[in-house]
Amino acid sequence: MKKTGLKKLFAIVMTAAISLAGITSCSDVNDIPVSSKIDASISSSETSVSSEGSRADKVIASGIEIDDNEDRVKAFKVYRDDIEIDGVLYLPEGTGPFPVCFFAQGLGAPYYGYEDIAQSLADNGIAAVLINYTAVDGTFSVLTEAVDLMAVIDGITSLPYIYCRNTFLWGHSFGGLVVSYAGSEYFSYYSEKIKGLILVEPSYDFQERYKKTYPSLSDIPEDVQYGKIFYEDLLSFDIYEKMPLFGGKVIIFAGTEKGSIGFGKPEIFEKAKTTFSSADIRYIDGADHYFNGTGRDQMIQGTIDFIKNNMEKES
Repeated sequence: MKKTGLKKLFAIVMTAAISLAGITSCSDVNDIPVSSKIDASISSSETSVSSEGSRADKVIASGIEIDDNEDRVKAFKVYRDDIEIDGVLYLPEGTGPFPVCFFAQGLGAPYYGYEDIAQSLADNGIAAVLINYTAVDGTFSVLTEAVDLMAVIDGITSLPYIYCRNTFLWGHSFGGLVVSYAGSEYFSYYSEKIKGLILVEPSYDFQERYKKTYPSLSDIPEDVQYGKIFYEDLLSFDIYEKMPLFGGKVIIFAGTEKGSIGFGKPEIFEKAKTTFSSADIRYIDGADHYFNGTGRDQMIQGTIDFIKNNMEKES
């Protein structure tokens, strides 16, 4: 992805700067370098994406750029080594610090399909982050998206107007699987930050489905849709074994219409409820898998309520 020529504010964000903003800093906040060219010598080599199922390492952003304007909707770029991840930050009115919610969208879906949800959160005092995940067919998976997500979290929560200790992750469909994996696998590094997961029809059925299709990794063809790595990484772990690692609150929004997972396989959500340490399910009558139309407003309000009810109160 090419860097644009838009005017940017290259932000150094240090613990001292955050303290001056009136926030109690998280213990793992990083110094984000000022640079128009990322120097590999200051970027993290701790990140690993493995199809072996090994424990993931902490993800560190190596740089951040954000629009230098007065708008409440700001384009940004976060760097992970030499990889550029762009997105949009929706800010509430005021100076903050604000709680923040990071989004992971459905499989192949553009982030702009979730702009109304992000704006609704901002209208209710919650910053929202939409992400353009970097990989394309043949190179992406639940693990690569999880690493992108954690890099963006690391960068955005270093901003002085974001209250890093009130971080929430929101995922729809495949994004719900990404968020469940990322929140659980990386929780030990971010337990001071991440307060909760909001999961909208998370696609926990993917693993069950493709384990039947590909009983062995050698059964996965090279020219399969989405690319071989997608299925190798998908089948490299059991999401239910990861769930107990997450120590925050979880809410699952499920549909009831034909075609929704809540209608067709509610047992996978019930299993998640009992596997996470603290989870609830909310079935929304009339909602389909996509939560377009019926039930969307209820899901959005439920998201806002969940965040406000589980935020750390500022001292």
